[in-house]
Amino acid sequence: MEKKLIKEYEAMLPSTDTLESVVAKGKLEPILIDAKLKLSNVKKDDFIKWKGDPEKFKWKHNPKMYEELMAVGYHPLRRELMGVVNIKLPYGFGGTCPKFTGSMEYVRFYIDWRRDGDFTDMWEDQGLGSVHVFDPGAAHDTELPLEYAVKKRVRFPNWLWEKLESRCSVRRVRAVCSWVTVPPANRPNWQPFWGNVFETNIRFHK
Repeated sequence: MEKKLIKEYEAMLPSTDTLESVVAKGKLEPILIDAKLKLSNVKKDDFIKWKGDPEKFKWKHNPKMYEELMAVGYHPLRRELMGVVNIKLPYGFGGTCPKFTGSMEYVRFYIDWRRDGDFTDMWEDQGLGSVHVFDPGAAHDTELPLEYAVKKRVRFPNWLWEKLESRCSVRRVRAVCSWVTVPPANRPNWQPFWGNVFETNIRFHK
């Protein structure tokens, strides 16, 4: 990556002293997206088409180029899901800390309680987790990937926990990782413009 392009990218980003005013005006997300589109040499039209129908969009770029959800695990005692997001490049996350604002990585978790494969039934959308990330910076580009954790407590009626745990039940989990744009609720087939969808199996027990 040319240093000139990175400087141009950083010049488009709001610095920390303007973060509060930018967020208040609701302009942070478009600024970060426009800067990353330019950095990635991705056409704005492609992003607009994706927003129109994320579930059918065909990517011309690699959506996992910058970050990737690598694993999802379950902590039985805390009843928490946790995803591990790899930051793979030293740029593209809203600038370095503490000079710039950084950006957010979001993960929406789903659990297939009914084991029918659709992730659309009651309680199957487990909600959203997030983590604040920054560009690792050129000084750390040999230390990549950096790994961030995103966690979310499992939501389920208490009276059903004993049944699940007593049987050591196994269920399928789907997690949707998305940079800056929040994965919408109850849309398990939604595909991120930057990020990925990860599936695995977890076990419930005490």
